[in-house]
Amino acid sequence: MSRLATGAKLLTVVVICSLLVSGVVVGFVRGAPELSASLADNRVAAGEEATLAVTLTNAGELETMSTTNPELNQRVLTATGVSTQLRAGDAPLSVTTGRQSVGSIADGGERVVPFSISVDEDASPGSYRLPLRVAYTHTSEIDEGGGFSRSRTVERTLSVTVRVVEQAQFAVVDTEADVGPASVGTVSVTLENVGSEAANETAVSLGSLDPDVRVGSSGTSSHYAGAWDPGQRRTLTYVVAATETATNATYPFRVTTAFDDDRGVRQTDESSVVGVEPRTDRQFVVTDVDSDVAAGGSGTLGVTLRNDGVRTNEATLTLRSAGWALAVDGGDASTRFVGDWPSEAERTFTFDVTAPPSTEGGTYTLDAAVDYRTDRGADASARPASIGVAVAPEPDFAVRNPDVSLAVGEEGQVRGTVVNRGPTPTRNAVVVISSPSPNVRFAETTYALGDIETGATADFTFDAAVAPTAEAGPRPLDVTVRYEGPSGDARESAPLRVRGDVVPQPDRLAFEAVNASYGIDTSNRLSVRVTNVGDTRLEDVRVSLATAPPFTSESPSAFVSALDPGETATFGFELSVSEDAVESTHAVALNATAETTNGDMIRMEPSLVAVTIAEPSGPGGDTALVVGLAVLAAVVIVSGWWWLRQ
Repeated sequence: MSRLATGAKLLTVVVICSLLVSGVVVGFVRGAPELSASLADNRVAAGEEATLAVTLTNAGELETMSTTNPELNQRVLTATGVSTQLRAGDAPLSVTTGRQSVGSIADGGERVVPFSISVDEDASPGSYRLPLRVAYTHTSEIDEGGGFSRSRTVERTLSVTVRVVEQAQFAVVDTEADVGPASVGTVSVTLENVGSEAANETAVSLGSLDPDVRVGSSGTSSHYAGAWDPGQRRTLTYVVAATETATNATYPFRVTTAFDDDRGVRQTDESSVVGVEPRTDRQFVVTDVDSDVAAGGSGTLGVTLRNDGVRTNEATLTLRSAGWALAVDGGDASTRFVGDWPSEAERTFTFDVTAPPSTEGGTYTLDAAVDYRTDRGADASARPASIGVAVAPEPDFAVRNPDVSLAVGEEGQVRGTVVNRGPTPTRNAVVVISSPSPNVRFAETTYALGDIETGATADFTFDAAVAPTAEAGPRPLDVTVRYEGPSGDARESAPLRVRGDVVPQPDRLAFEAVNASYGIDTSNRLSVRVTNVGDTRLEDVRVSLATAPPFTSESPSAFVSALDPGETATFGFELSVSEDAVESTHAVALNATAETTNGDMIRMEPSLVAVTIAEPSGPGGDTALVVGLAVLAAVVIVSGWWWLRQ
């Protein structure tokens, strides 16, 4: 091969490489979006109505890319006009949300699309795949040189997996009734968690399905049972009243259990219908019970009994506690003298009953025994009657959605929601807030909530201020709920700890030096533009220089009466530079204070502005200039004197 041919080939290679490097060579940008679907929480339970939050993620792929215009790469990777529809497939559920429009999803982006579902009551535990139909368009090809582009529409079927999980299940394993016609008694129900999961915040309600037998005052009564492990049994006792028309037939009652599963989702399990048969073999029956006893306190118990037998003489009633949970008149038992007790007559008795602090809310049993003398003078005792005493539990409070908006040196607020998780309403509730830190001060420490029904919520707001000397960081706050007990006594909950962050003091003022260049051994005015960058009006704004060598100031302070948000004012200061300063850039500190419109003082963190010390321009500096002018003046004077002498 000749040298000429070889040189020509090398020249061609060099030219092509130069064109590639310089970007002259143009081509097509090709690529496509790649959508995938996922569920952050895919667990559901049988019978549940839930929302599935489907996350669509775009991880696009480029076939050929542009090295000069990255926007073209992003364009071919973006899915536009995205729409999606979730279907049930073979899963034991139904999707109640139709097709949804999502919009555009850029490369690396994601969108969360909610779908409402209803799980079948008899859904079997397991994993199920749900088809997700996705449609979108995208630019598949772009000509870098001519701007030509080609688009295509894509329809794909993705899938997400849901898991129907097992949960707690309850079965009634035993019942016991002690109630007669036209009387008040008790029904005890024993339940077992026969499921494979624990239940939390459990509440069990008993409801009558027949008007001749009533539970509580409304026909339904609920007891709080808290956490309930698999295989665990518990017995709950309810106050039941039977009418005069009640017989010894079996009456149906519905047992319903509500609980939170391991995800915190509220579930309901209607365990079964149980039968209760009133007893008719009692001489003295309880016809009415009235109690205002609450856990951890004392109250009054009123009991009314009727003599369904023959007339008795010298009768006495003894009310005895069946355990440690209740004290009657300060002891285990207390007796009242009745005297003659005619047949069909009613008598009402009053006792002081105390529930120690260790007593939980619920229904407790007291035995009422009547001793008497017969017409023949013999001493006799009637079979004791069981009295169900409802003890109101202490309300179980929690603080939800705490919002602590506090900053160093600023006023802020603490907000939250109190929820009554207990089974009884709360009357005249008041929130009391406190902070262990002396740097957090509240304008008011109490907030009236009023009455809070079971399961209901009430919001509170407290205004607070953080001292300027405080440090940013987390702070504990104690929230206590005071309320009125059943007997009108004042009570309060245990402190509920709320954690909040005190953030650093926000910028209120911005500083900008205007003429910040000085010569050595000079003095001049330093002008600083001060702008209110906050969102509130500031008054009595004072700014001062904190000078240090080589700077001094004879007038280091300046003042304006007010700065509205966005307003700027120019502050002037005298600033001197010492003769032994060197050429450099220094930082001069500015200290600022201001007052809010309600009179609160704000001390801001020191701010720095740059001040430059520079040598005078030209040889000799200012001294040479002065000497030169002096010499010139001398020459002029001498020349004038010589000219006059001529």
